[in-house]
Amino acid sequence: MRAATCRKEITPTGKYFPCQLMGHAIRTDAAVGIMDPLWATAVLLEIEKTKLVWVTVELIGLDRDYTEKLQETIAEKYEIPKENITICFVHTHSAQEYQKIALFGGPGAVPGYMDFVAEQILASVDGCFAAQMREVEAYGRTVEIEGCYSNRNGKDKPCDKSFTSISFRDGDEVVAGVGSFTCHSTVLGPDNLLVSSDLAGYVARALEKEWGVYPVIMIGAAGDVSNRLYRQGNDLNELNRVGAEMMNQVASGTEKKLTITEPKIHTFHFEEIYHPDKAKKQDQYDEIAQKIEAAKTFDEKKVYSSALAIAKRGLECKPFHLDLNSVYLEMGDLKILTVPAELFSRFGVQLKAAMNCACPICWCYSNYNVGYLGNREDYGASFETAASDIPVGTTERIVEELKAFILKEEK
Repeated sequence: MRAATCRKEITPTGKYFPCQLMGHAIRTDAAVGIMDPLWATAVLLEIEKTKLVWVTVELIGLDRDYTEKLQETIAEKYEIPKENITICFVHTHSAQEYQKIALFGGPGAVPGYMDFVAEQILASVDGCFAAQMREVEAYGRTVEIEGCYSNRNGKDKPCDKSFTSISFRDGDEVVAGVGSFTCHSTVLGPDNLLVSSDLAGYVARALEKEWGVYPVIMIGAAGDVSNRLYRQGNDLNELNRVGAEMMNQVASGTEKKLTITEPKIHTFHFEEIYHPDKAKKQDQYDEIAQKIEAAKTFDEKKVYSSALAIAKRGLECKPFHLDLNSVYLEMGDLKILTVPAELFSRFGVQLKAAMNCACPICWCYSNYNVGYLGNREDYGASFETAASDIPVGTTERIVEELKAFILKEEK
């Protein structure tokens, strides 16, 4: 197995600043500065005759047609199947707008910025192929993170607290790395007006200090996971507190050598079209508006303000096309399932159990985002699904199909 890595900066400076920050409808002011630089980071693996390209972009999201064009460009240039290429985002709520038409209204992306990001993504991949790839062995480390984050709708509700890091080593030197954990990068609240990669960036920088290379970050099924119920603030001090506690626990873990085999790559597809009912969408909007009025905390008002903005768009009653493409990578001790959604944490735990290996990773926010995929019992009770166009029970169907798909492909 051989590996290489390369990163390129995507911080919005110069003509791309000031910019609007994306992630909170309640925040309307433009950014006033930069807290930390943002990156597009690529890892190239060559295992036997198979090449894999993994890219992490430190933004809140990416559009499907945008990532598909990038995948097609990389696939054609380097003669790699499109399904071997994953371009994900860390879902920080303190990075700039990426859409021309802002989700919550107001100015969208600064003209030309996302073209610049595309150039930097391609440059990071080119840098991997231009580098001298080195023979490596993989080492994995998994720890359970306690006291930092949880299911944000209740500490008693299911939550995947596992943190996995994978280092690809040439002897004692780390050539490339991956960090995977399951938590929203929303430690910095809507009062923050500084560009930041938030918790995902803190983790990446901490691993860089340990390894000497900046890792690809793979966020798990964090649709209903954040530090909300452990929060002692929502500023840089809180980010440093939570990040330091997480990484102290990670440091206590022990790396074990992983047996990596030539990847078996399987694709999964789920597709349905839903036609919203206008009366139900109006009821949905009115119910969220009432929750904002009754909100007792700023956090409640904050999250339901975002849900209300989505519900307002839902009043247009346009058909909703749920088109979900997942890729399942079998690589011996390491198995990865990509899910382009904000999947609720309990389902990530189930999917990882189905993989039945030493190092399973459920990689959400990959390639694009179909939205929140929540559970039946809590559907509509929290802001994540309060304005959803996806019918109740759909997530359970998708996850059952995914689990059956995983088991079938491994036979």
